[in-house]
Amino acid sequence: MTHIFYEFTSLKPGVPDVETLMQVINSSAITSFVIGPEVVDFVKKALIVNTTIVSFKNCKFAFDNGTHFIEFDGKGKSKRYDEVPEWFVSPADFSRTQWLINHKLSDVMATTFIDVLMSYPLKERRAHCNLLFGLDLHKTGVVPSSTPAASKIGNKNGKTTKPKIIELGSFELFSQFFARLKSAVAEDRFPTLQVLTGIDNLAKAPNNLKQGIRTWFKAITGDLPPNNKRVEAGNAGLFCAPVREQLQQIEAIGLEKYYAALSRAINEAGEQYISDFSWTGPDA
Repeated sequence: MTHIFYEFTSLKPGVPDVETLMQVINSSAITSFVIGPEVVDFVKKALIVNTTIVSFKNCKFAFDNGTHFIEFDGKGKSKRYDEVPEWFVSPADFSRTQWLINHKLSDVMATTFIDVLMSYPLKERRAHCNLLFGLDLHKTGVVPSSTPAASKIGNKNGKTTKPKIIELGSFELFSQFFARLKSAVAEDRFPTLQVLTGIDNLAKAPNNLKQGIRTWFKAITGDLPPNNKRVEAGNAGLFCAPVREQLQQIEAIGLEKYYAALSRAINEAGEQYISDFSWTGPDA
């Protein structure tokens, strides 16, 4: 299984020490965590001794808030690079998705969430709120910005900005997506991106979350989530019927088994546009 680790200095680490790191690496789940200074130091020193570390096979590390990257292949051989990979998620986007899940804050009451934030020291509280709520506190010199401005899909400076496939690396997020999709098509409702993300105002949804859900939807249905034009055309029942059958086939395979195969397929597909991506499902 793939394990992704981020050195995001503004977020409380879910993997603060080496002991926790080894527990995560030895687990069979696909994981994404923020790592603490002890882990960063451990990994970097280990690479000085040997560039092939079997214990780190299938692990990916993003250091210095996404400035440097190291990947270990299935045999533990490492590769260093500075180009931002497809699997990388910005600190802001990560804080609003997997970080909440890792710290069991994704579905708690608002009062509980506030209590947790208030328990952090002031500097850490500011940093977390800046990422979670896009406060741009860097404009007042409090913390550095880490969230680029969103842009529309199209062409920019002669280059396409069409979304590419991305794997969010979270079975929990996939399970939530699957449940929303299943519920929508069972009721013959169009599974729009708003429905699939659970966020009505898509402008507030993290870009990587939207991109990842589009990727999953394309893999399952062979199409993109219905847009406003398709919804206005009507006949949701016709759209939903084949999707229901596809979901039944996935459940027959087993959701976790299906997701593990899909995750591998997305990672192995490399840099593809979502509109061009296709997948026939896991091998029998």
